Amino acid sequence: MMMSAIVPHRPVSGVWTSADGHVSLELRADGRFIETRDDFADVFTGVYVLVGETLKLFEDRGAVISGKLVDGRLSLGTA
Repeated sequence: MMMSAIVPHRPVSGVWTSADGHVSLELRADGRFIETRDDFADVFTGVYVLVGETLKLFEDRGAVISGKLVDGRLSLGTA
């Protein structure tokens, strides 16, 4: 049986907003996230994992988004 190393998740909390102010992403210390677009609350929700600088968002409906969180700056793309 092959064993793999377990890398601990680093919980963070905060709200990041897009440059145009239309999208915000809240990362909660409990490992959940909430994305809001314009005035539509909770457009996307799910769990996140942050290992080092690598962020993975696992949306409750099945989408996966990856990104980086470096020095407080968040950048996202698709997985």
